[in-house]
Amino acid sequence: MRNSAIFLVFGYMLSSWLGYACYWATPVNPSFAWRFPLCVQCLAPALLLAGSPWVPRSPRWLVSKGMLEEAETVLKRLRQSPDDPNDLVAKEELYQINEQLKLDEQKLKASGYNSVWTAVWKKESYRKRMIMGFLIQWGAEFAGPLIINNYAVILYTNLGQTGGMPLLLSALWLTTAGLIYNPGGAWLHDKVNSRRTMFITGLCGCLVTTACLSAMIAKYAGTANKVGNGFGIFFIFLYLAFQGTGCDTTMYLWVSEIFPTEIRSIGMGFSLFGQFAATIIVLQTAPIGFAQVGWQYFLVVICWCALFIPGKA
Repeated sequence: MRNSAIFLVFGYMLSSWLGYACYWATPVNPSFAWRFPLCVQCLAPALLLAGSPWVPRSPRWLVSKGMLEEAETVLKRLRQSPDDPNDLVAKEELYQINEQLKLDEQKLKASGYNSVWTAVWKKESYRKRMIMGFLIQWGAEFAGPLIINNYAVILYTNLGQTGGMPLLLSALWLTTAGLIYNPGGAWLHDKVNSRRTMFITGLCGCLVTTACLSAMIAKYAGTANKVGNGFGIFFIFLYLAFQGTGCDTTMYLWVSEIFPTEIRSIGMGFSLFGQFAATIIVLQTAPIGFAQVGWQYFLVVICWCALFIPGKA
């Protein structure tokens, strides 16, 4: 799960560099500057759609539906090795999956629930984890990473950058995330035993750096003060050090670990719903907020972090 954030940022990074490259085509061919990125954007989904018929079904799902032979075939394809001519590894994994599903079903029935969908809301321990997973993902996105990412050009322009420099800084910002901060966060997870410590540290950093960025925009945006505007850009990159390392990789890993196997798929789906619900809210309100109240829109992020951090502590 920790790789999810890395590959998401990697996609953002490619799109930013593509945007920067196409900026230089605008004077020569204005239509190419927006048509080509849209065409490239269609490439990955087209490849995924074309290759989807060959993607094997989940062995666990197949076993849960009673399709043991198909599950065994999939596992043999995944686990085949010259060192295992009799497919013992695949057969052992099939046995483990089958036994785990039986154990999960027994646990549910022992709790008095016949359906996992009923259990996740009526059983207190499950319900608590569902809410926790939702809030972890929601909280990480409401800390503002996509506000800065998606509206970075506006922020850099307000901080005195002109021409192609805002696009270049945006691409460098995401390159830093994709190559340093997010992989660094994934590496730290093996060194820091507490997911909560990393998450809270990241949120505290988001709070401080967003407050400092807001102060720089409020004081120096639209002025010729290069030092003040430079510090504004510095705090944008420092923000990423905390968010990319402490929050972005942690949120996926943490929520995958808090759910027992019998409700993990449902819990993960509901947690990710929290992330994308927050994304829709902040991205739809951000342009309106910037137009109406300017830098004060960042108070939404600052106040959220200030309220959310004590709850996780």
